Amino acid sequence: RVTDVAAMPELERYMLSLLAGLDATLQQAVDDFDFNTYVRALGDFCNNDLSAFYFDIRKDSLYCDAASDPKRRAYRTVLDTMFHALVRWAAPVLVFTAEEVWGTRFPDGGSVHLLEWPELGAKWTNESLVARFELLRRARRIVFGDLENLRAGKVIGSSLEAEVHYGFPQSVLDAREEVDLAEFLIVSKASFSLGFGNTSDGQMPYKAEGMTKTTNHKCGRCWRHLPEVVEDGDLCGRCETVVNGR
Repeated sequence: RVTDVAAMPELERYMLSLLAGLDATLQQAVDDFDFNTYVRALGDFCNNDLSAFYFDIRKDSLYCDAASDPKRRAYRTVLDTMFHALVRWAAPVLVFTAEEVWGTRFPDGGSVHLLEWPELGAKWTNESLVARFELLRRARRIVFGDLENLRAGKVIGSSLEAEVHYGFPQSVLDAREEVDLAEFLIVSKASFSLGFGNTSDGQMPYKAEGMTKTTNHKCGRCWRHLPEVVEDGDLCGRCETVVNGR
């Protein structure tokens, strides 16, 4: 378990900040007896922030990184933190499901309905980090829309086969910092540069500078297309190290 949040990757710190924000929203909804807001906020977090975003990016690390890898350990720590929070928050509205989930993981843990509200508070709140990632997520949605068109046109079968280059405003470039774009966009290769066209629908200005199918071969374990893979089915450097210890 990683106890030092400051040592975690930015993505983990961002998700913990969102979790702290959700905690405040749910507490206010309870105080206001606003059950519609409570259920909607909880559902939106699970669907939009976890399933369609965080889990989508980090599944590669969970499945393929070594057990001792700091990124994977940080991810598992955040997963555990989220589990303990979400199962408590879900208990009032998903009574039987929350009880089953809690009992499955902790057979001797008593009833979920006897647990207290998770103590998160504002200690993980990082508004500047959230603002940066919101810009990156807007850019990600644009790229994903174009990738879907490539899939529909049968240019690629998976986003991992794509190499993309986009022009975005300076604010998006500044927001990148430590983010690995290829990992964030789930593609073979990605780059952003300054440059964009005009939009009339309120969407973020951007320009698709290039979207092509990669010529890199596919790792047989993680399925990423990387220059170091000699032919399809061979292992990339990371997977070779994890599987064979070298």
